[in-house]
Amino acid sequence: MNFLKAIGFFLVALLFVLSAVFLSKWITTEDTPQGVEVAVPVTRQIVSCPQDRLSYSVVDKSIGLISKKTVMFASNGEFINPQIVVTKSETEDSKVACGYVFVRAGTETNGALQSWEDIYINPNTFGGHIVSQNAISVNDGENFSEYIFSLDRIPYWPTTARKVVLSADWASLLNVSNQVKFDIALNTNDRTGFIDELKIAYKCWNPKTGEENTGCKLEILSKEDQQSTTPIK
Repeated sequence: MNFLKAIGFFLVALLFVLSAVFLSKWITTEDTPQGVEVAVPVTRQIVSCPQDRLSYSVVDKSIGLISKKTVMFASNGEFINPQIVVTKSETEDSKVACGYVFVRAGTETNGALQSWEDIYINPNTFGGHIVSQNAISVNDGENFSEYIFSLDRIPYWPTTARKVVLSADWASLLNVSNQVKFDIALNTNDRTGFIDELKIAYKCWNPKTGEENTGCKLEILSKEDQQSTTPIK
């Protein structure tokens, strides 16, 4: 008698499992129209600029904000011989994806910049005294310092007080406005201070497709050597 009951329970359980499988298949068939392929998500390659010196060195596109040795320093609370460089970018289908800022600066006295000295770069008020310690590459040599920063993560102090470090995305800034004014100076009391080179290396992409391209272009609209002073903030 117990054997027959066990057989009965087994058959009921088997019927329940088969019914569940059939019902699931029927629902799936009803939800997916015949002849229609289910789309597979396409993974696009993200345009990136790795944070290392080698990746910077292989970027083809660049723009020189300062391309020759320029004497700069600070005196009596003012920047001496600051520079103004206005860039423009007018492409629609190609924008700046990411990039790097390269700076070579120093003093004839000490060569590399000292801890109390810094480079001042302020594009459209989104910058200030650049924090060299947060660069992705620092090279303090005998004759100058070289820094490489990520274009989308520029660390800076808004004032000489150095109370707080802010971060600016200059890659986005160059896309938001087709004209960006860079105020450039060197915050050192050493009258032999100089900036030897300041440039932006960058990659382009199509924001609609996410694909890297070479269409975007940064150009110098104007350069102004003020030959004057600007108050230090």
